[in-house]
Amino acid sequence: MKRIIIQYGGTGDLALKKLYPAYQNLMEKDFSFEVLALGRRYANRQDFLSNLVDPQAPATFTDHLDYLYFDMDDDKAVSILSARLQSMIENQNEVEFIYYLALQPSLYEQAIHQIKEVDGSLQCMCTLTKKIVVEKPFGFDLQSAQRYNEILEKAFTDKEIFRVDHYLGKEFMQNLLLMRFHNDIIRRIWDNRTIESIQIIFDETHGVDQRLGFYEKIGVVRDTIQNHIMQIITYLTMSEPVSLSPEDIAVEKEKVLRSISPISEFHMGRYESLGMNSGHIVQTPTYAAFKLFVNTYYFADIPIYVRTGKMQKDAKSLIYIKFKNLTKQVMHDPSIAENGVIITIHPELTIDISMNLKMPNTSWKSKPVRFRFNQSETFGANTPEAYEQIVQKILTADKSLFPTMKEISESWRIVQPMLSDDLPVEVYPIRTLPRFAAQMAKDNDFTWFD
Repeated sequence: MKRIIIQYGGTGDLALKKLYPAYQNLMEKDFSFEVLALGRRYANRQDFLSNLVDPQAPATFTDHLDYLYFDMDDDKAVSILSARLQSMIENQNEVEFIYYLALQPSLYEQAIHQIKEVDGSLQCMCTLTKKIVVEKPFGFDLQSAQRYNEILEKAFTDKEIFRVDHYLGKEFMQNLLLMRFHNDIIRRIWDNRTIESIQIIFDETHGVDQRLGFYEKIGVVRDTIQNHIMQIITYLTMSEPVSLSPEDIAVEKEKVLRSISPISEFHMGRYESLGMNSGHIVQTPTYAAFKLFVNTYYFADIPIYVRTGKMQKDAKSLIYIKFKNLTKQVMHDPSIAENGVIITIHPELTIDISMNLKMPNTSWKSKPVRFRFNQSETFGANTPEAYEQIVQKILTADKSLFPTMKEISESWRIVQPMLSDDLPVEVYPIRTLPRFAAQMAKDNDFTWFD
């Protein structure tokens, strides 16, 4: 089979930093496919390769990477793309097109209409199949997501649509499921009988001024909360699926999302220098903190506290599962620490279980000690990057790492109150935590796990 990835946004950051390295690695592992990059930055393939591709890149990659100057607003855009694809499939018996939309969501509608026209214009005496890949955020809100999906389903079947949330390609996400469901010890304590609270912290050191035009329309809710954070919450709280098949996992994730009410306790902020170089004030939120509950039988009454955003002092991504501390009450000893599970995603993937053990040369004094799993130390540092796993699943038609439209719709419903344009936005100095994050912890009587 001749497989061609038609890369929309072929000169953008996502393609350059994530997709092309993933394509190269997969080609070196003998996956067979061609890439046709579409873009407006360069006039021809030679300029594209000399400016964007590493000169040391192997021929196993560059020989299969082509480029087409492509302006979606050009009246001849459809005929230009159709002609190039037609020339690439001549004399083939079996062909598959993978349309990868690494574009702003506002361009999806136009791109999908053009793809439908291209499909209708191609002539091939062969078996011709197709897939389409769309990046997060899928839409800007629930209504736009549903409209985009209706447009997609006029040109593609649900089996052909791959909605990407690259966090599902990360090892820590897949480890969450195996940790919970392949270990009887964990399975028996992972519910509201033993868990007191859950924290999710995603702090980033970088800002968004380099891509302000894109981020100004997106904001922190659409960037990370509606997709990454909601997916993490489903993996933390879903019931055990009948199997680890994509269909059975999706059923349980959808149950979790349906059980969550729209977020009502939340706060938003933006770092003070946002838009300083653009000449106008930008109020787009770059930080948020909120609280929610998963109202299922096993997780009801467990508060989940989330904070996430840009321009922080330290980059950290972690999940903290705090267990109830009945021992402290029974033993009348406030120095006894709680047990917990700490899942660190960045800077390296580790899973720690915090337990109390006796301190030497003391009279039964305990100290919390961590038992650690380190991904790179146990399995080696060269585990596949998230996008490599995502692309491999697309090539093999495996939808296990892709959220369903039902999940996406429910996630938009949950975050809808956070999308209003007239919400108060706190201005915070760069490299500092917004004041509302500390106030939220104080109001709810907990301490952020920093």
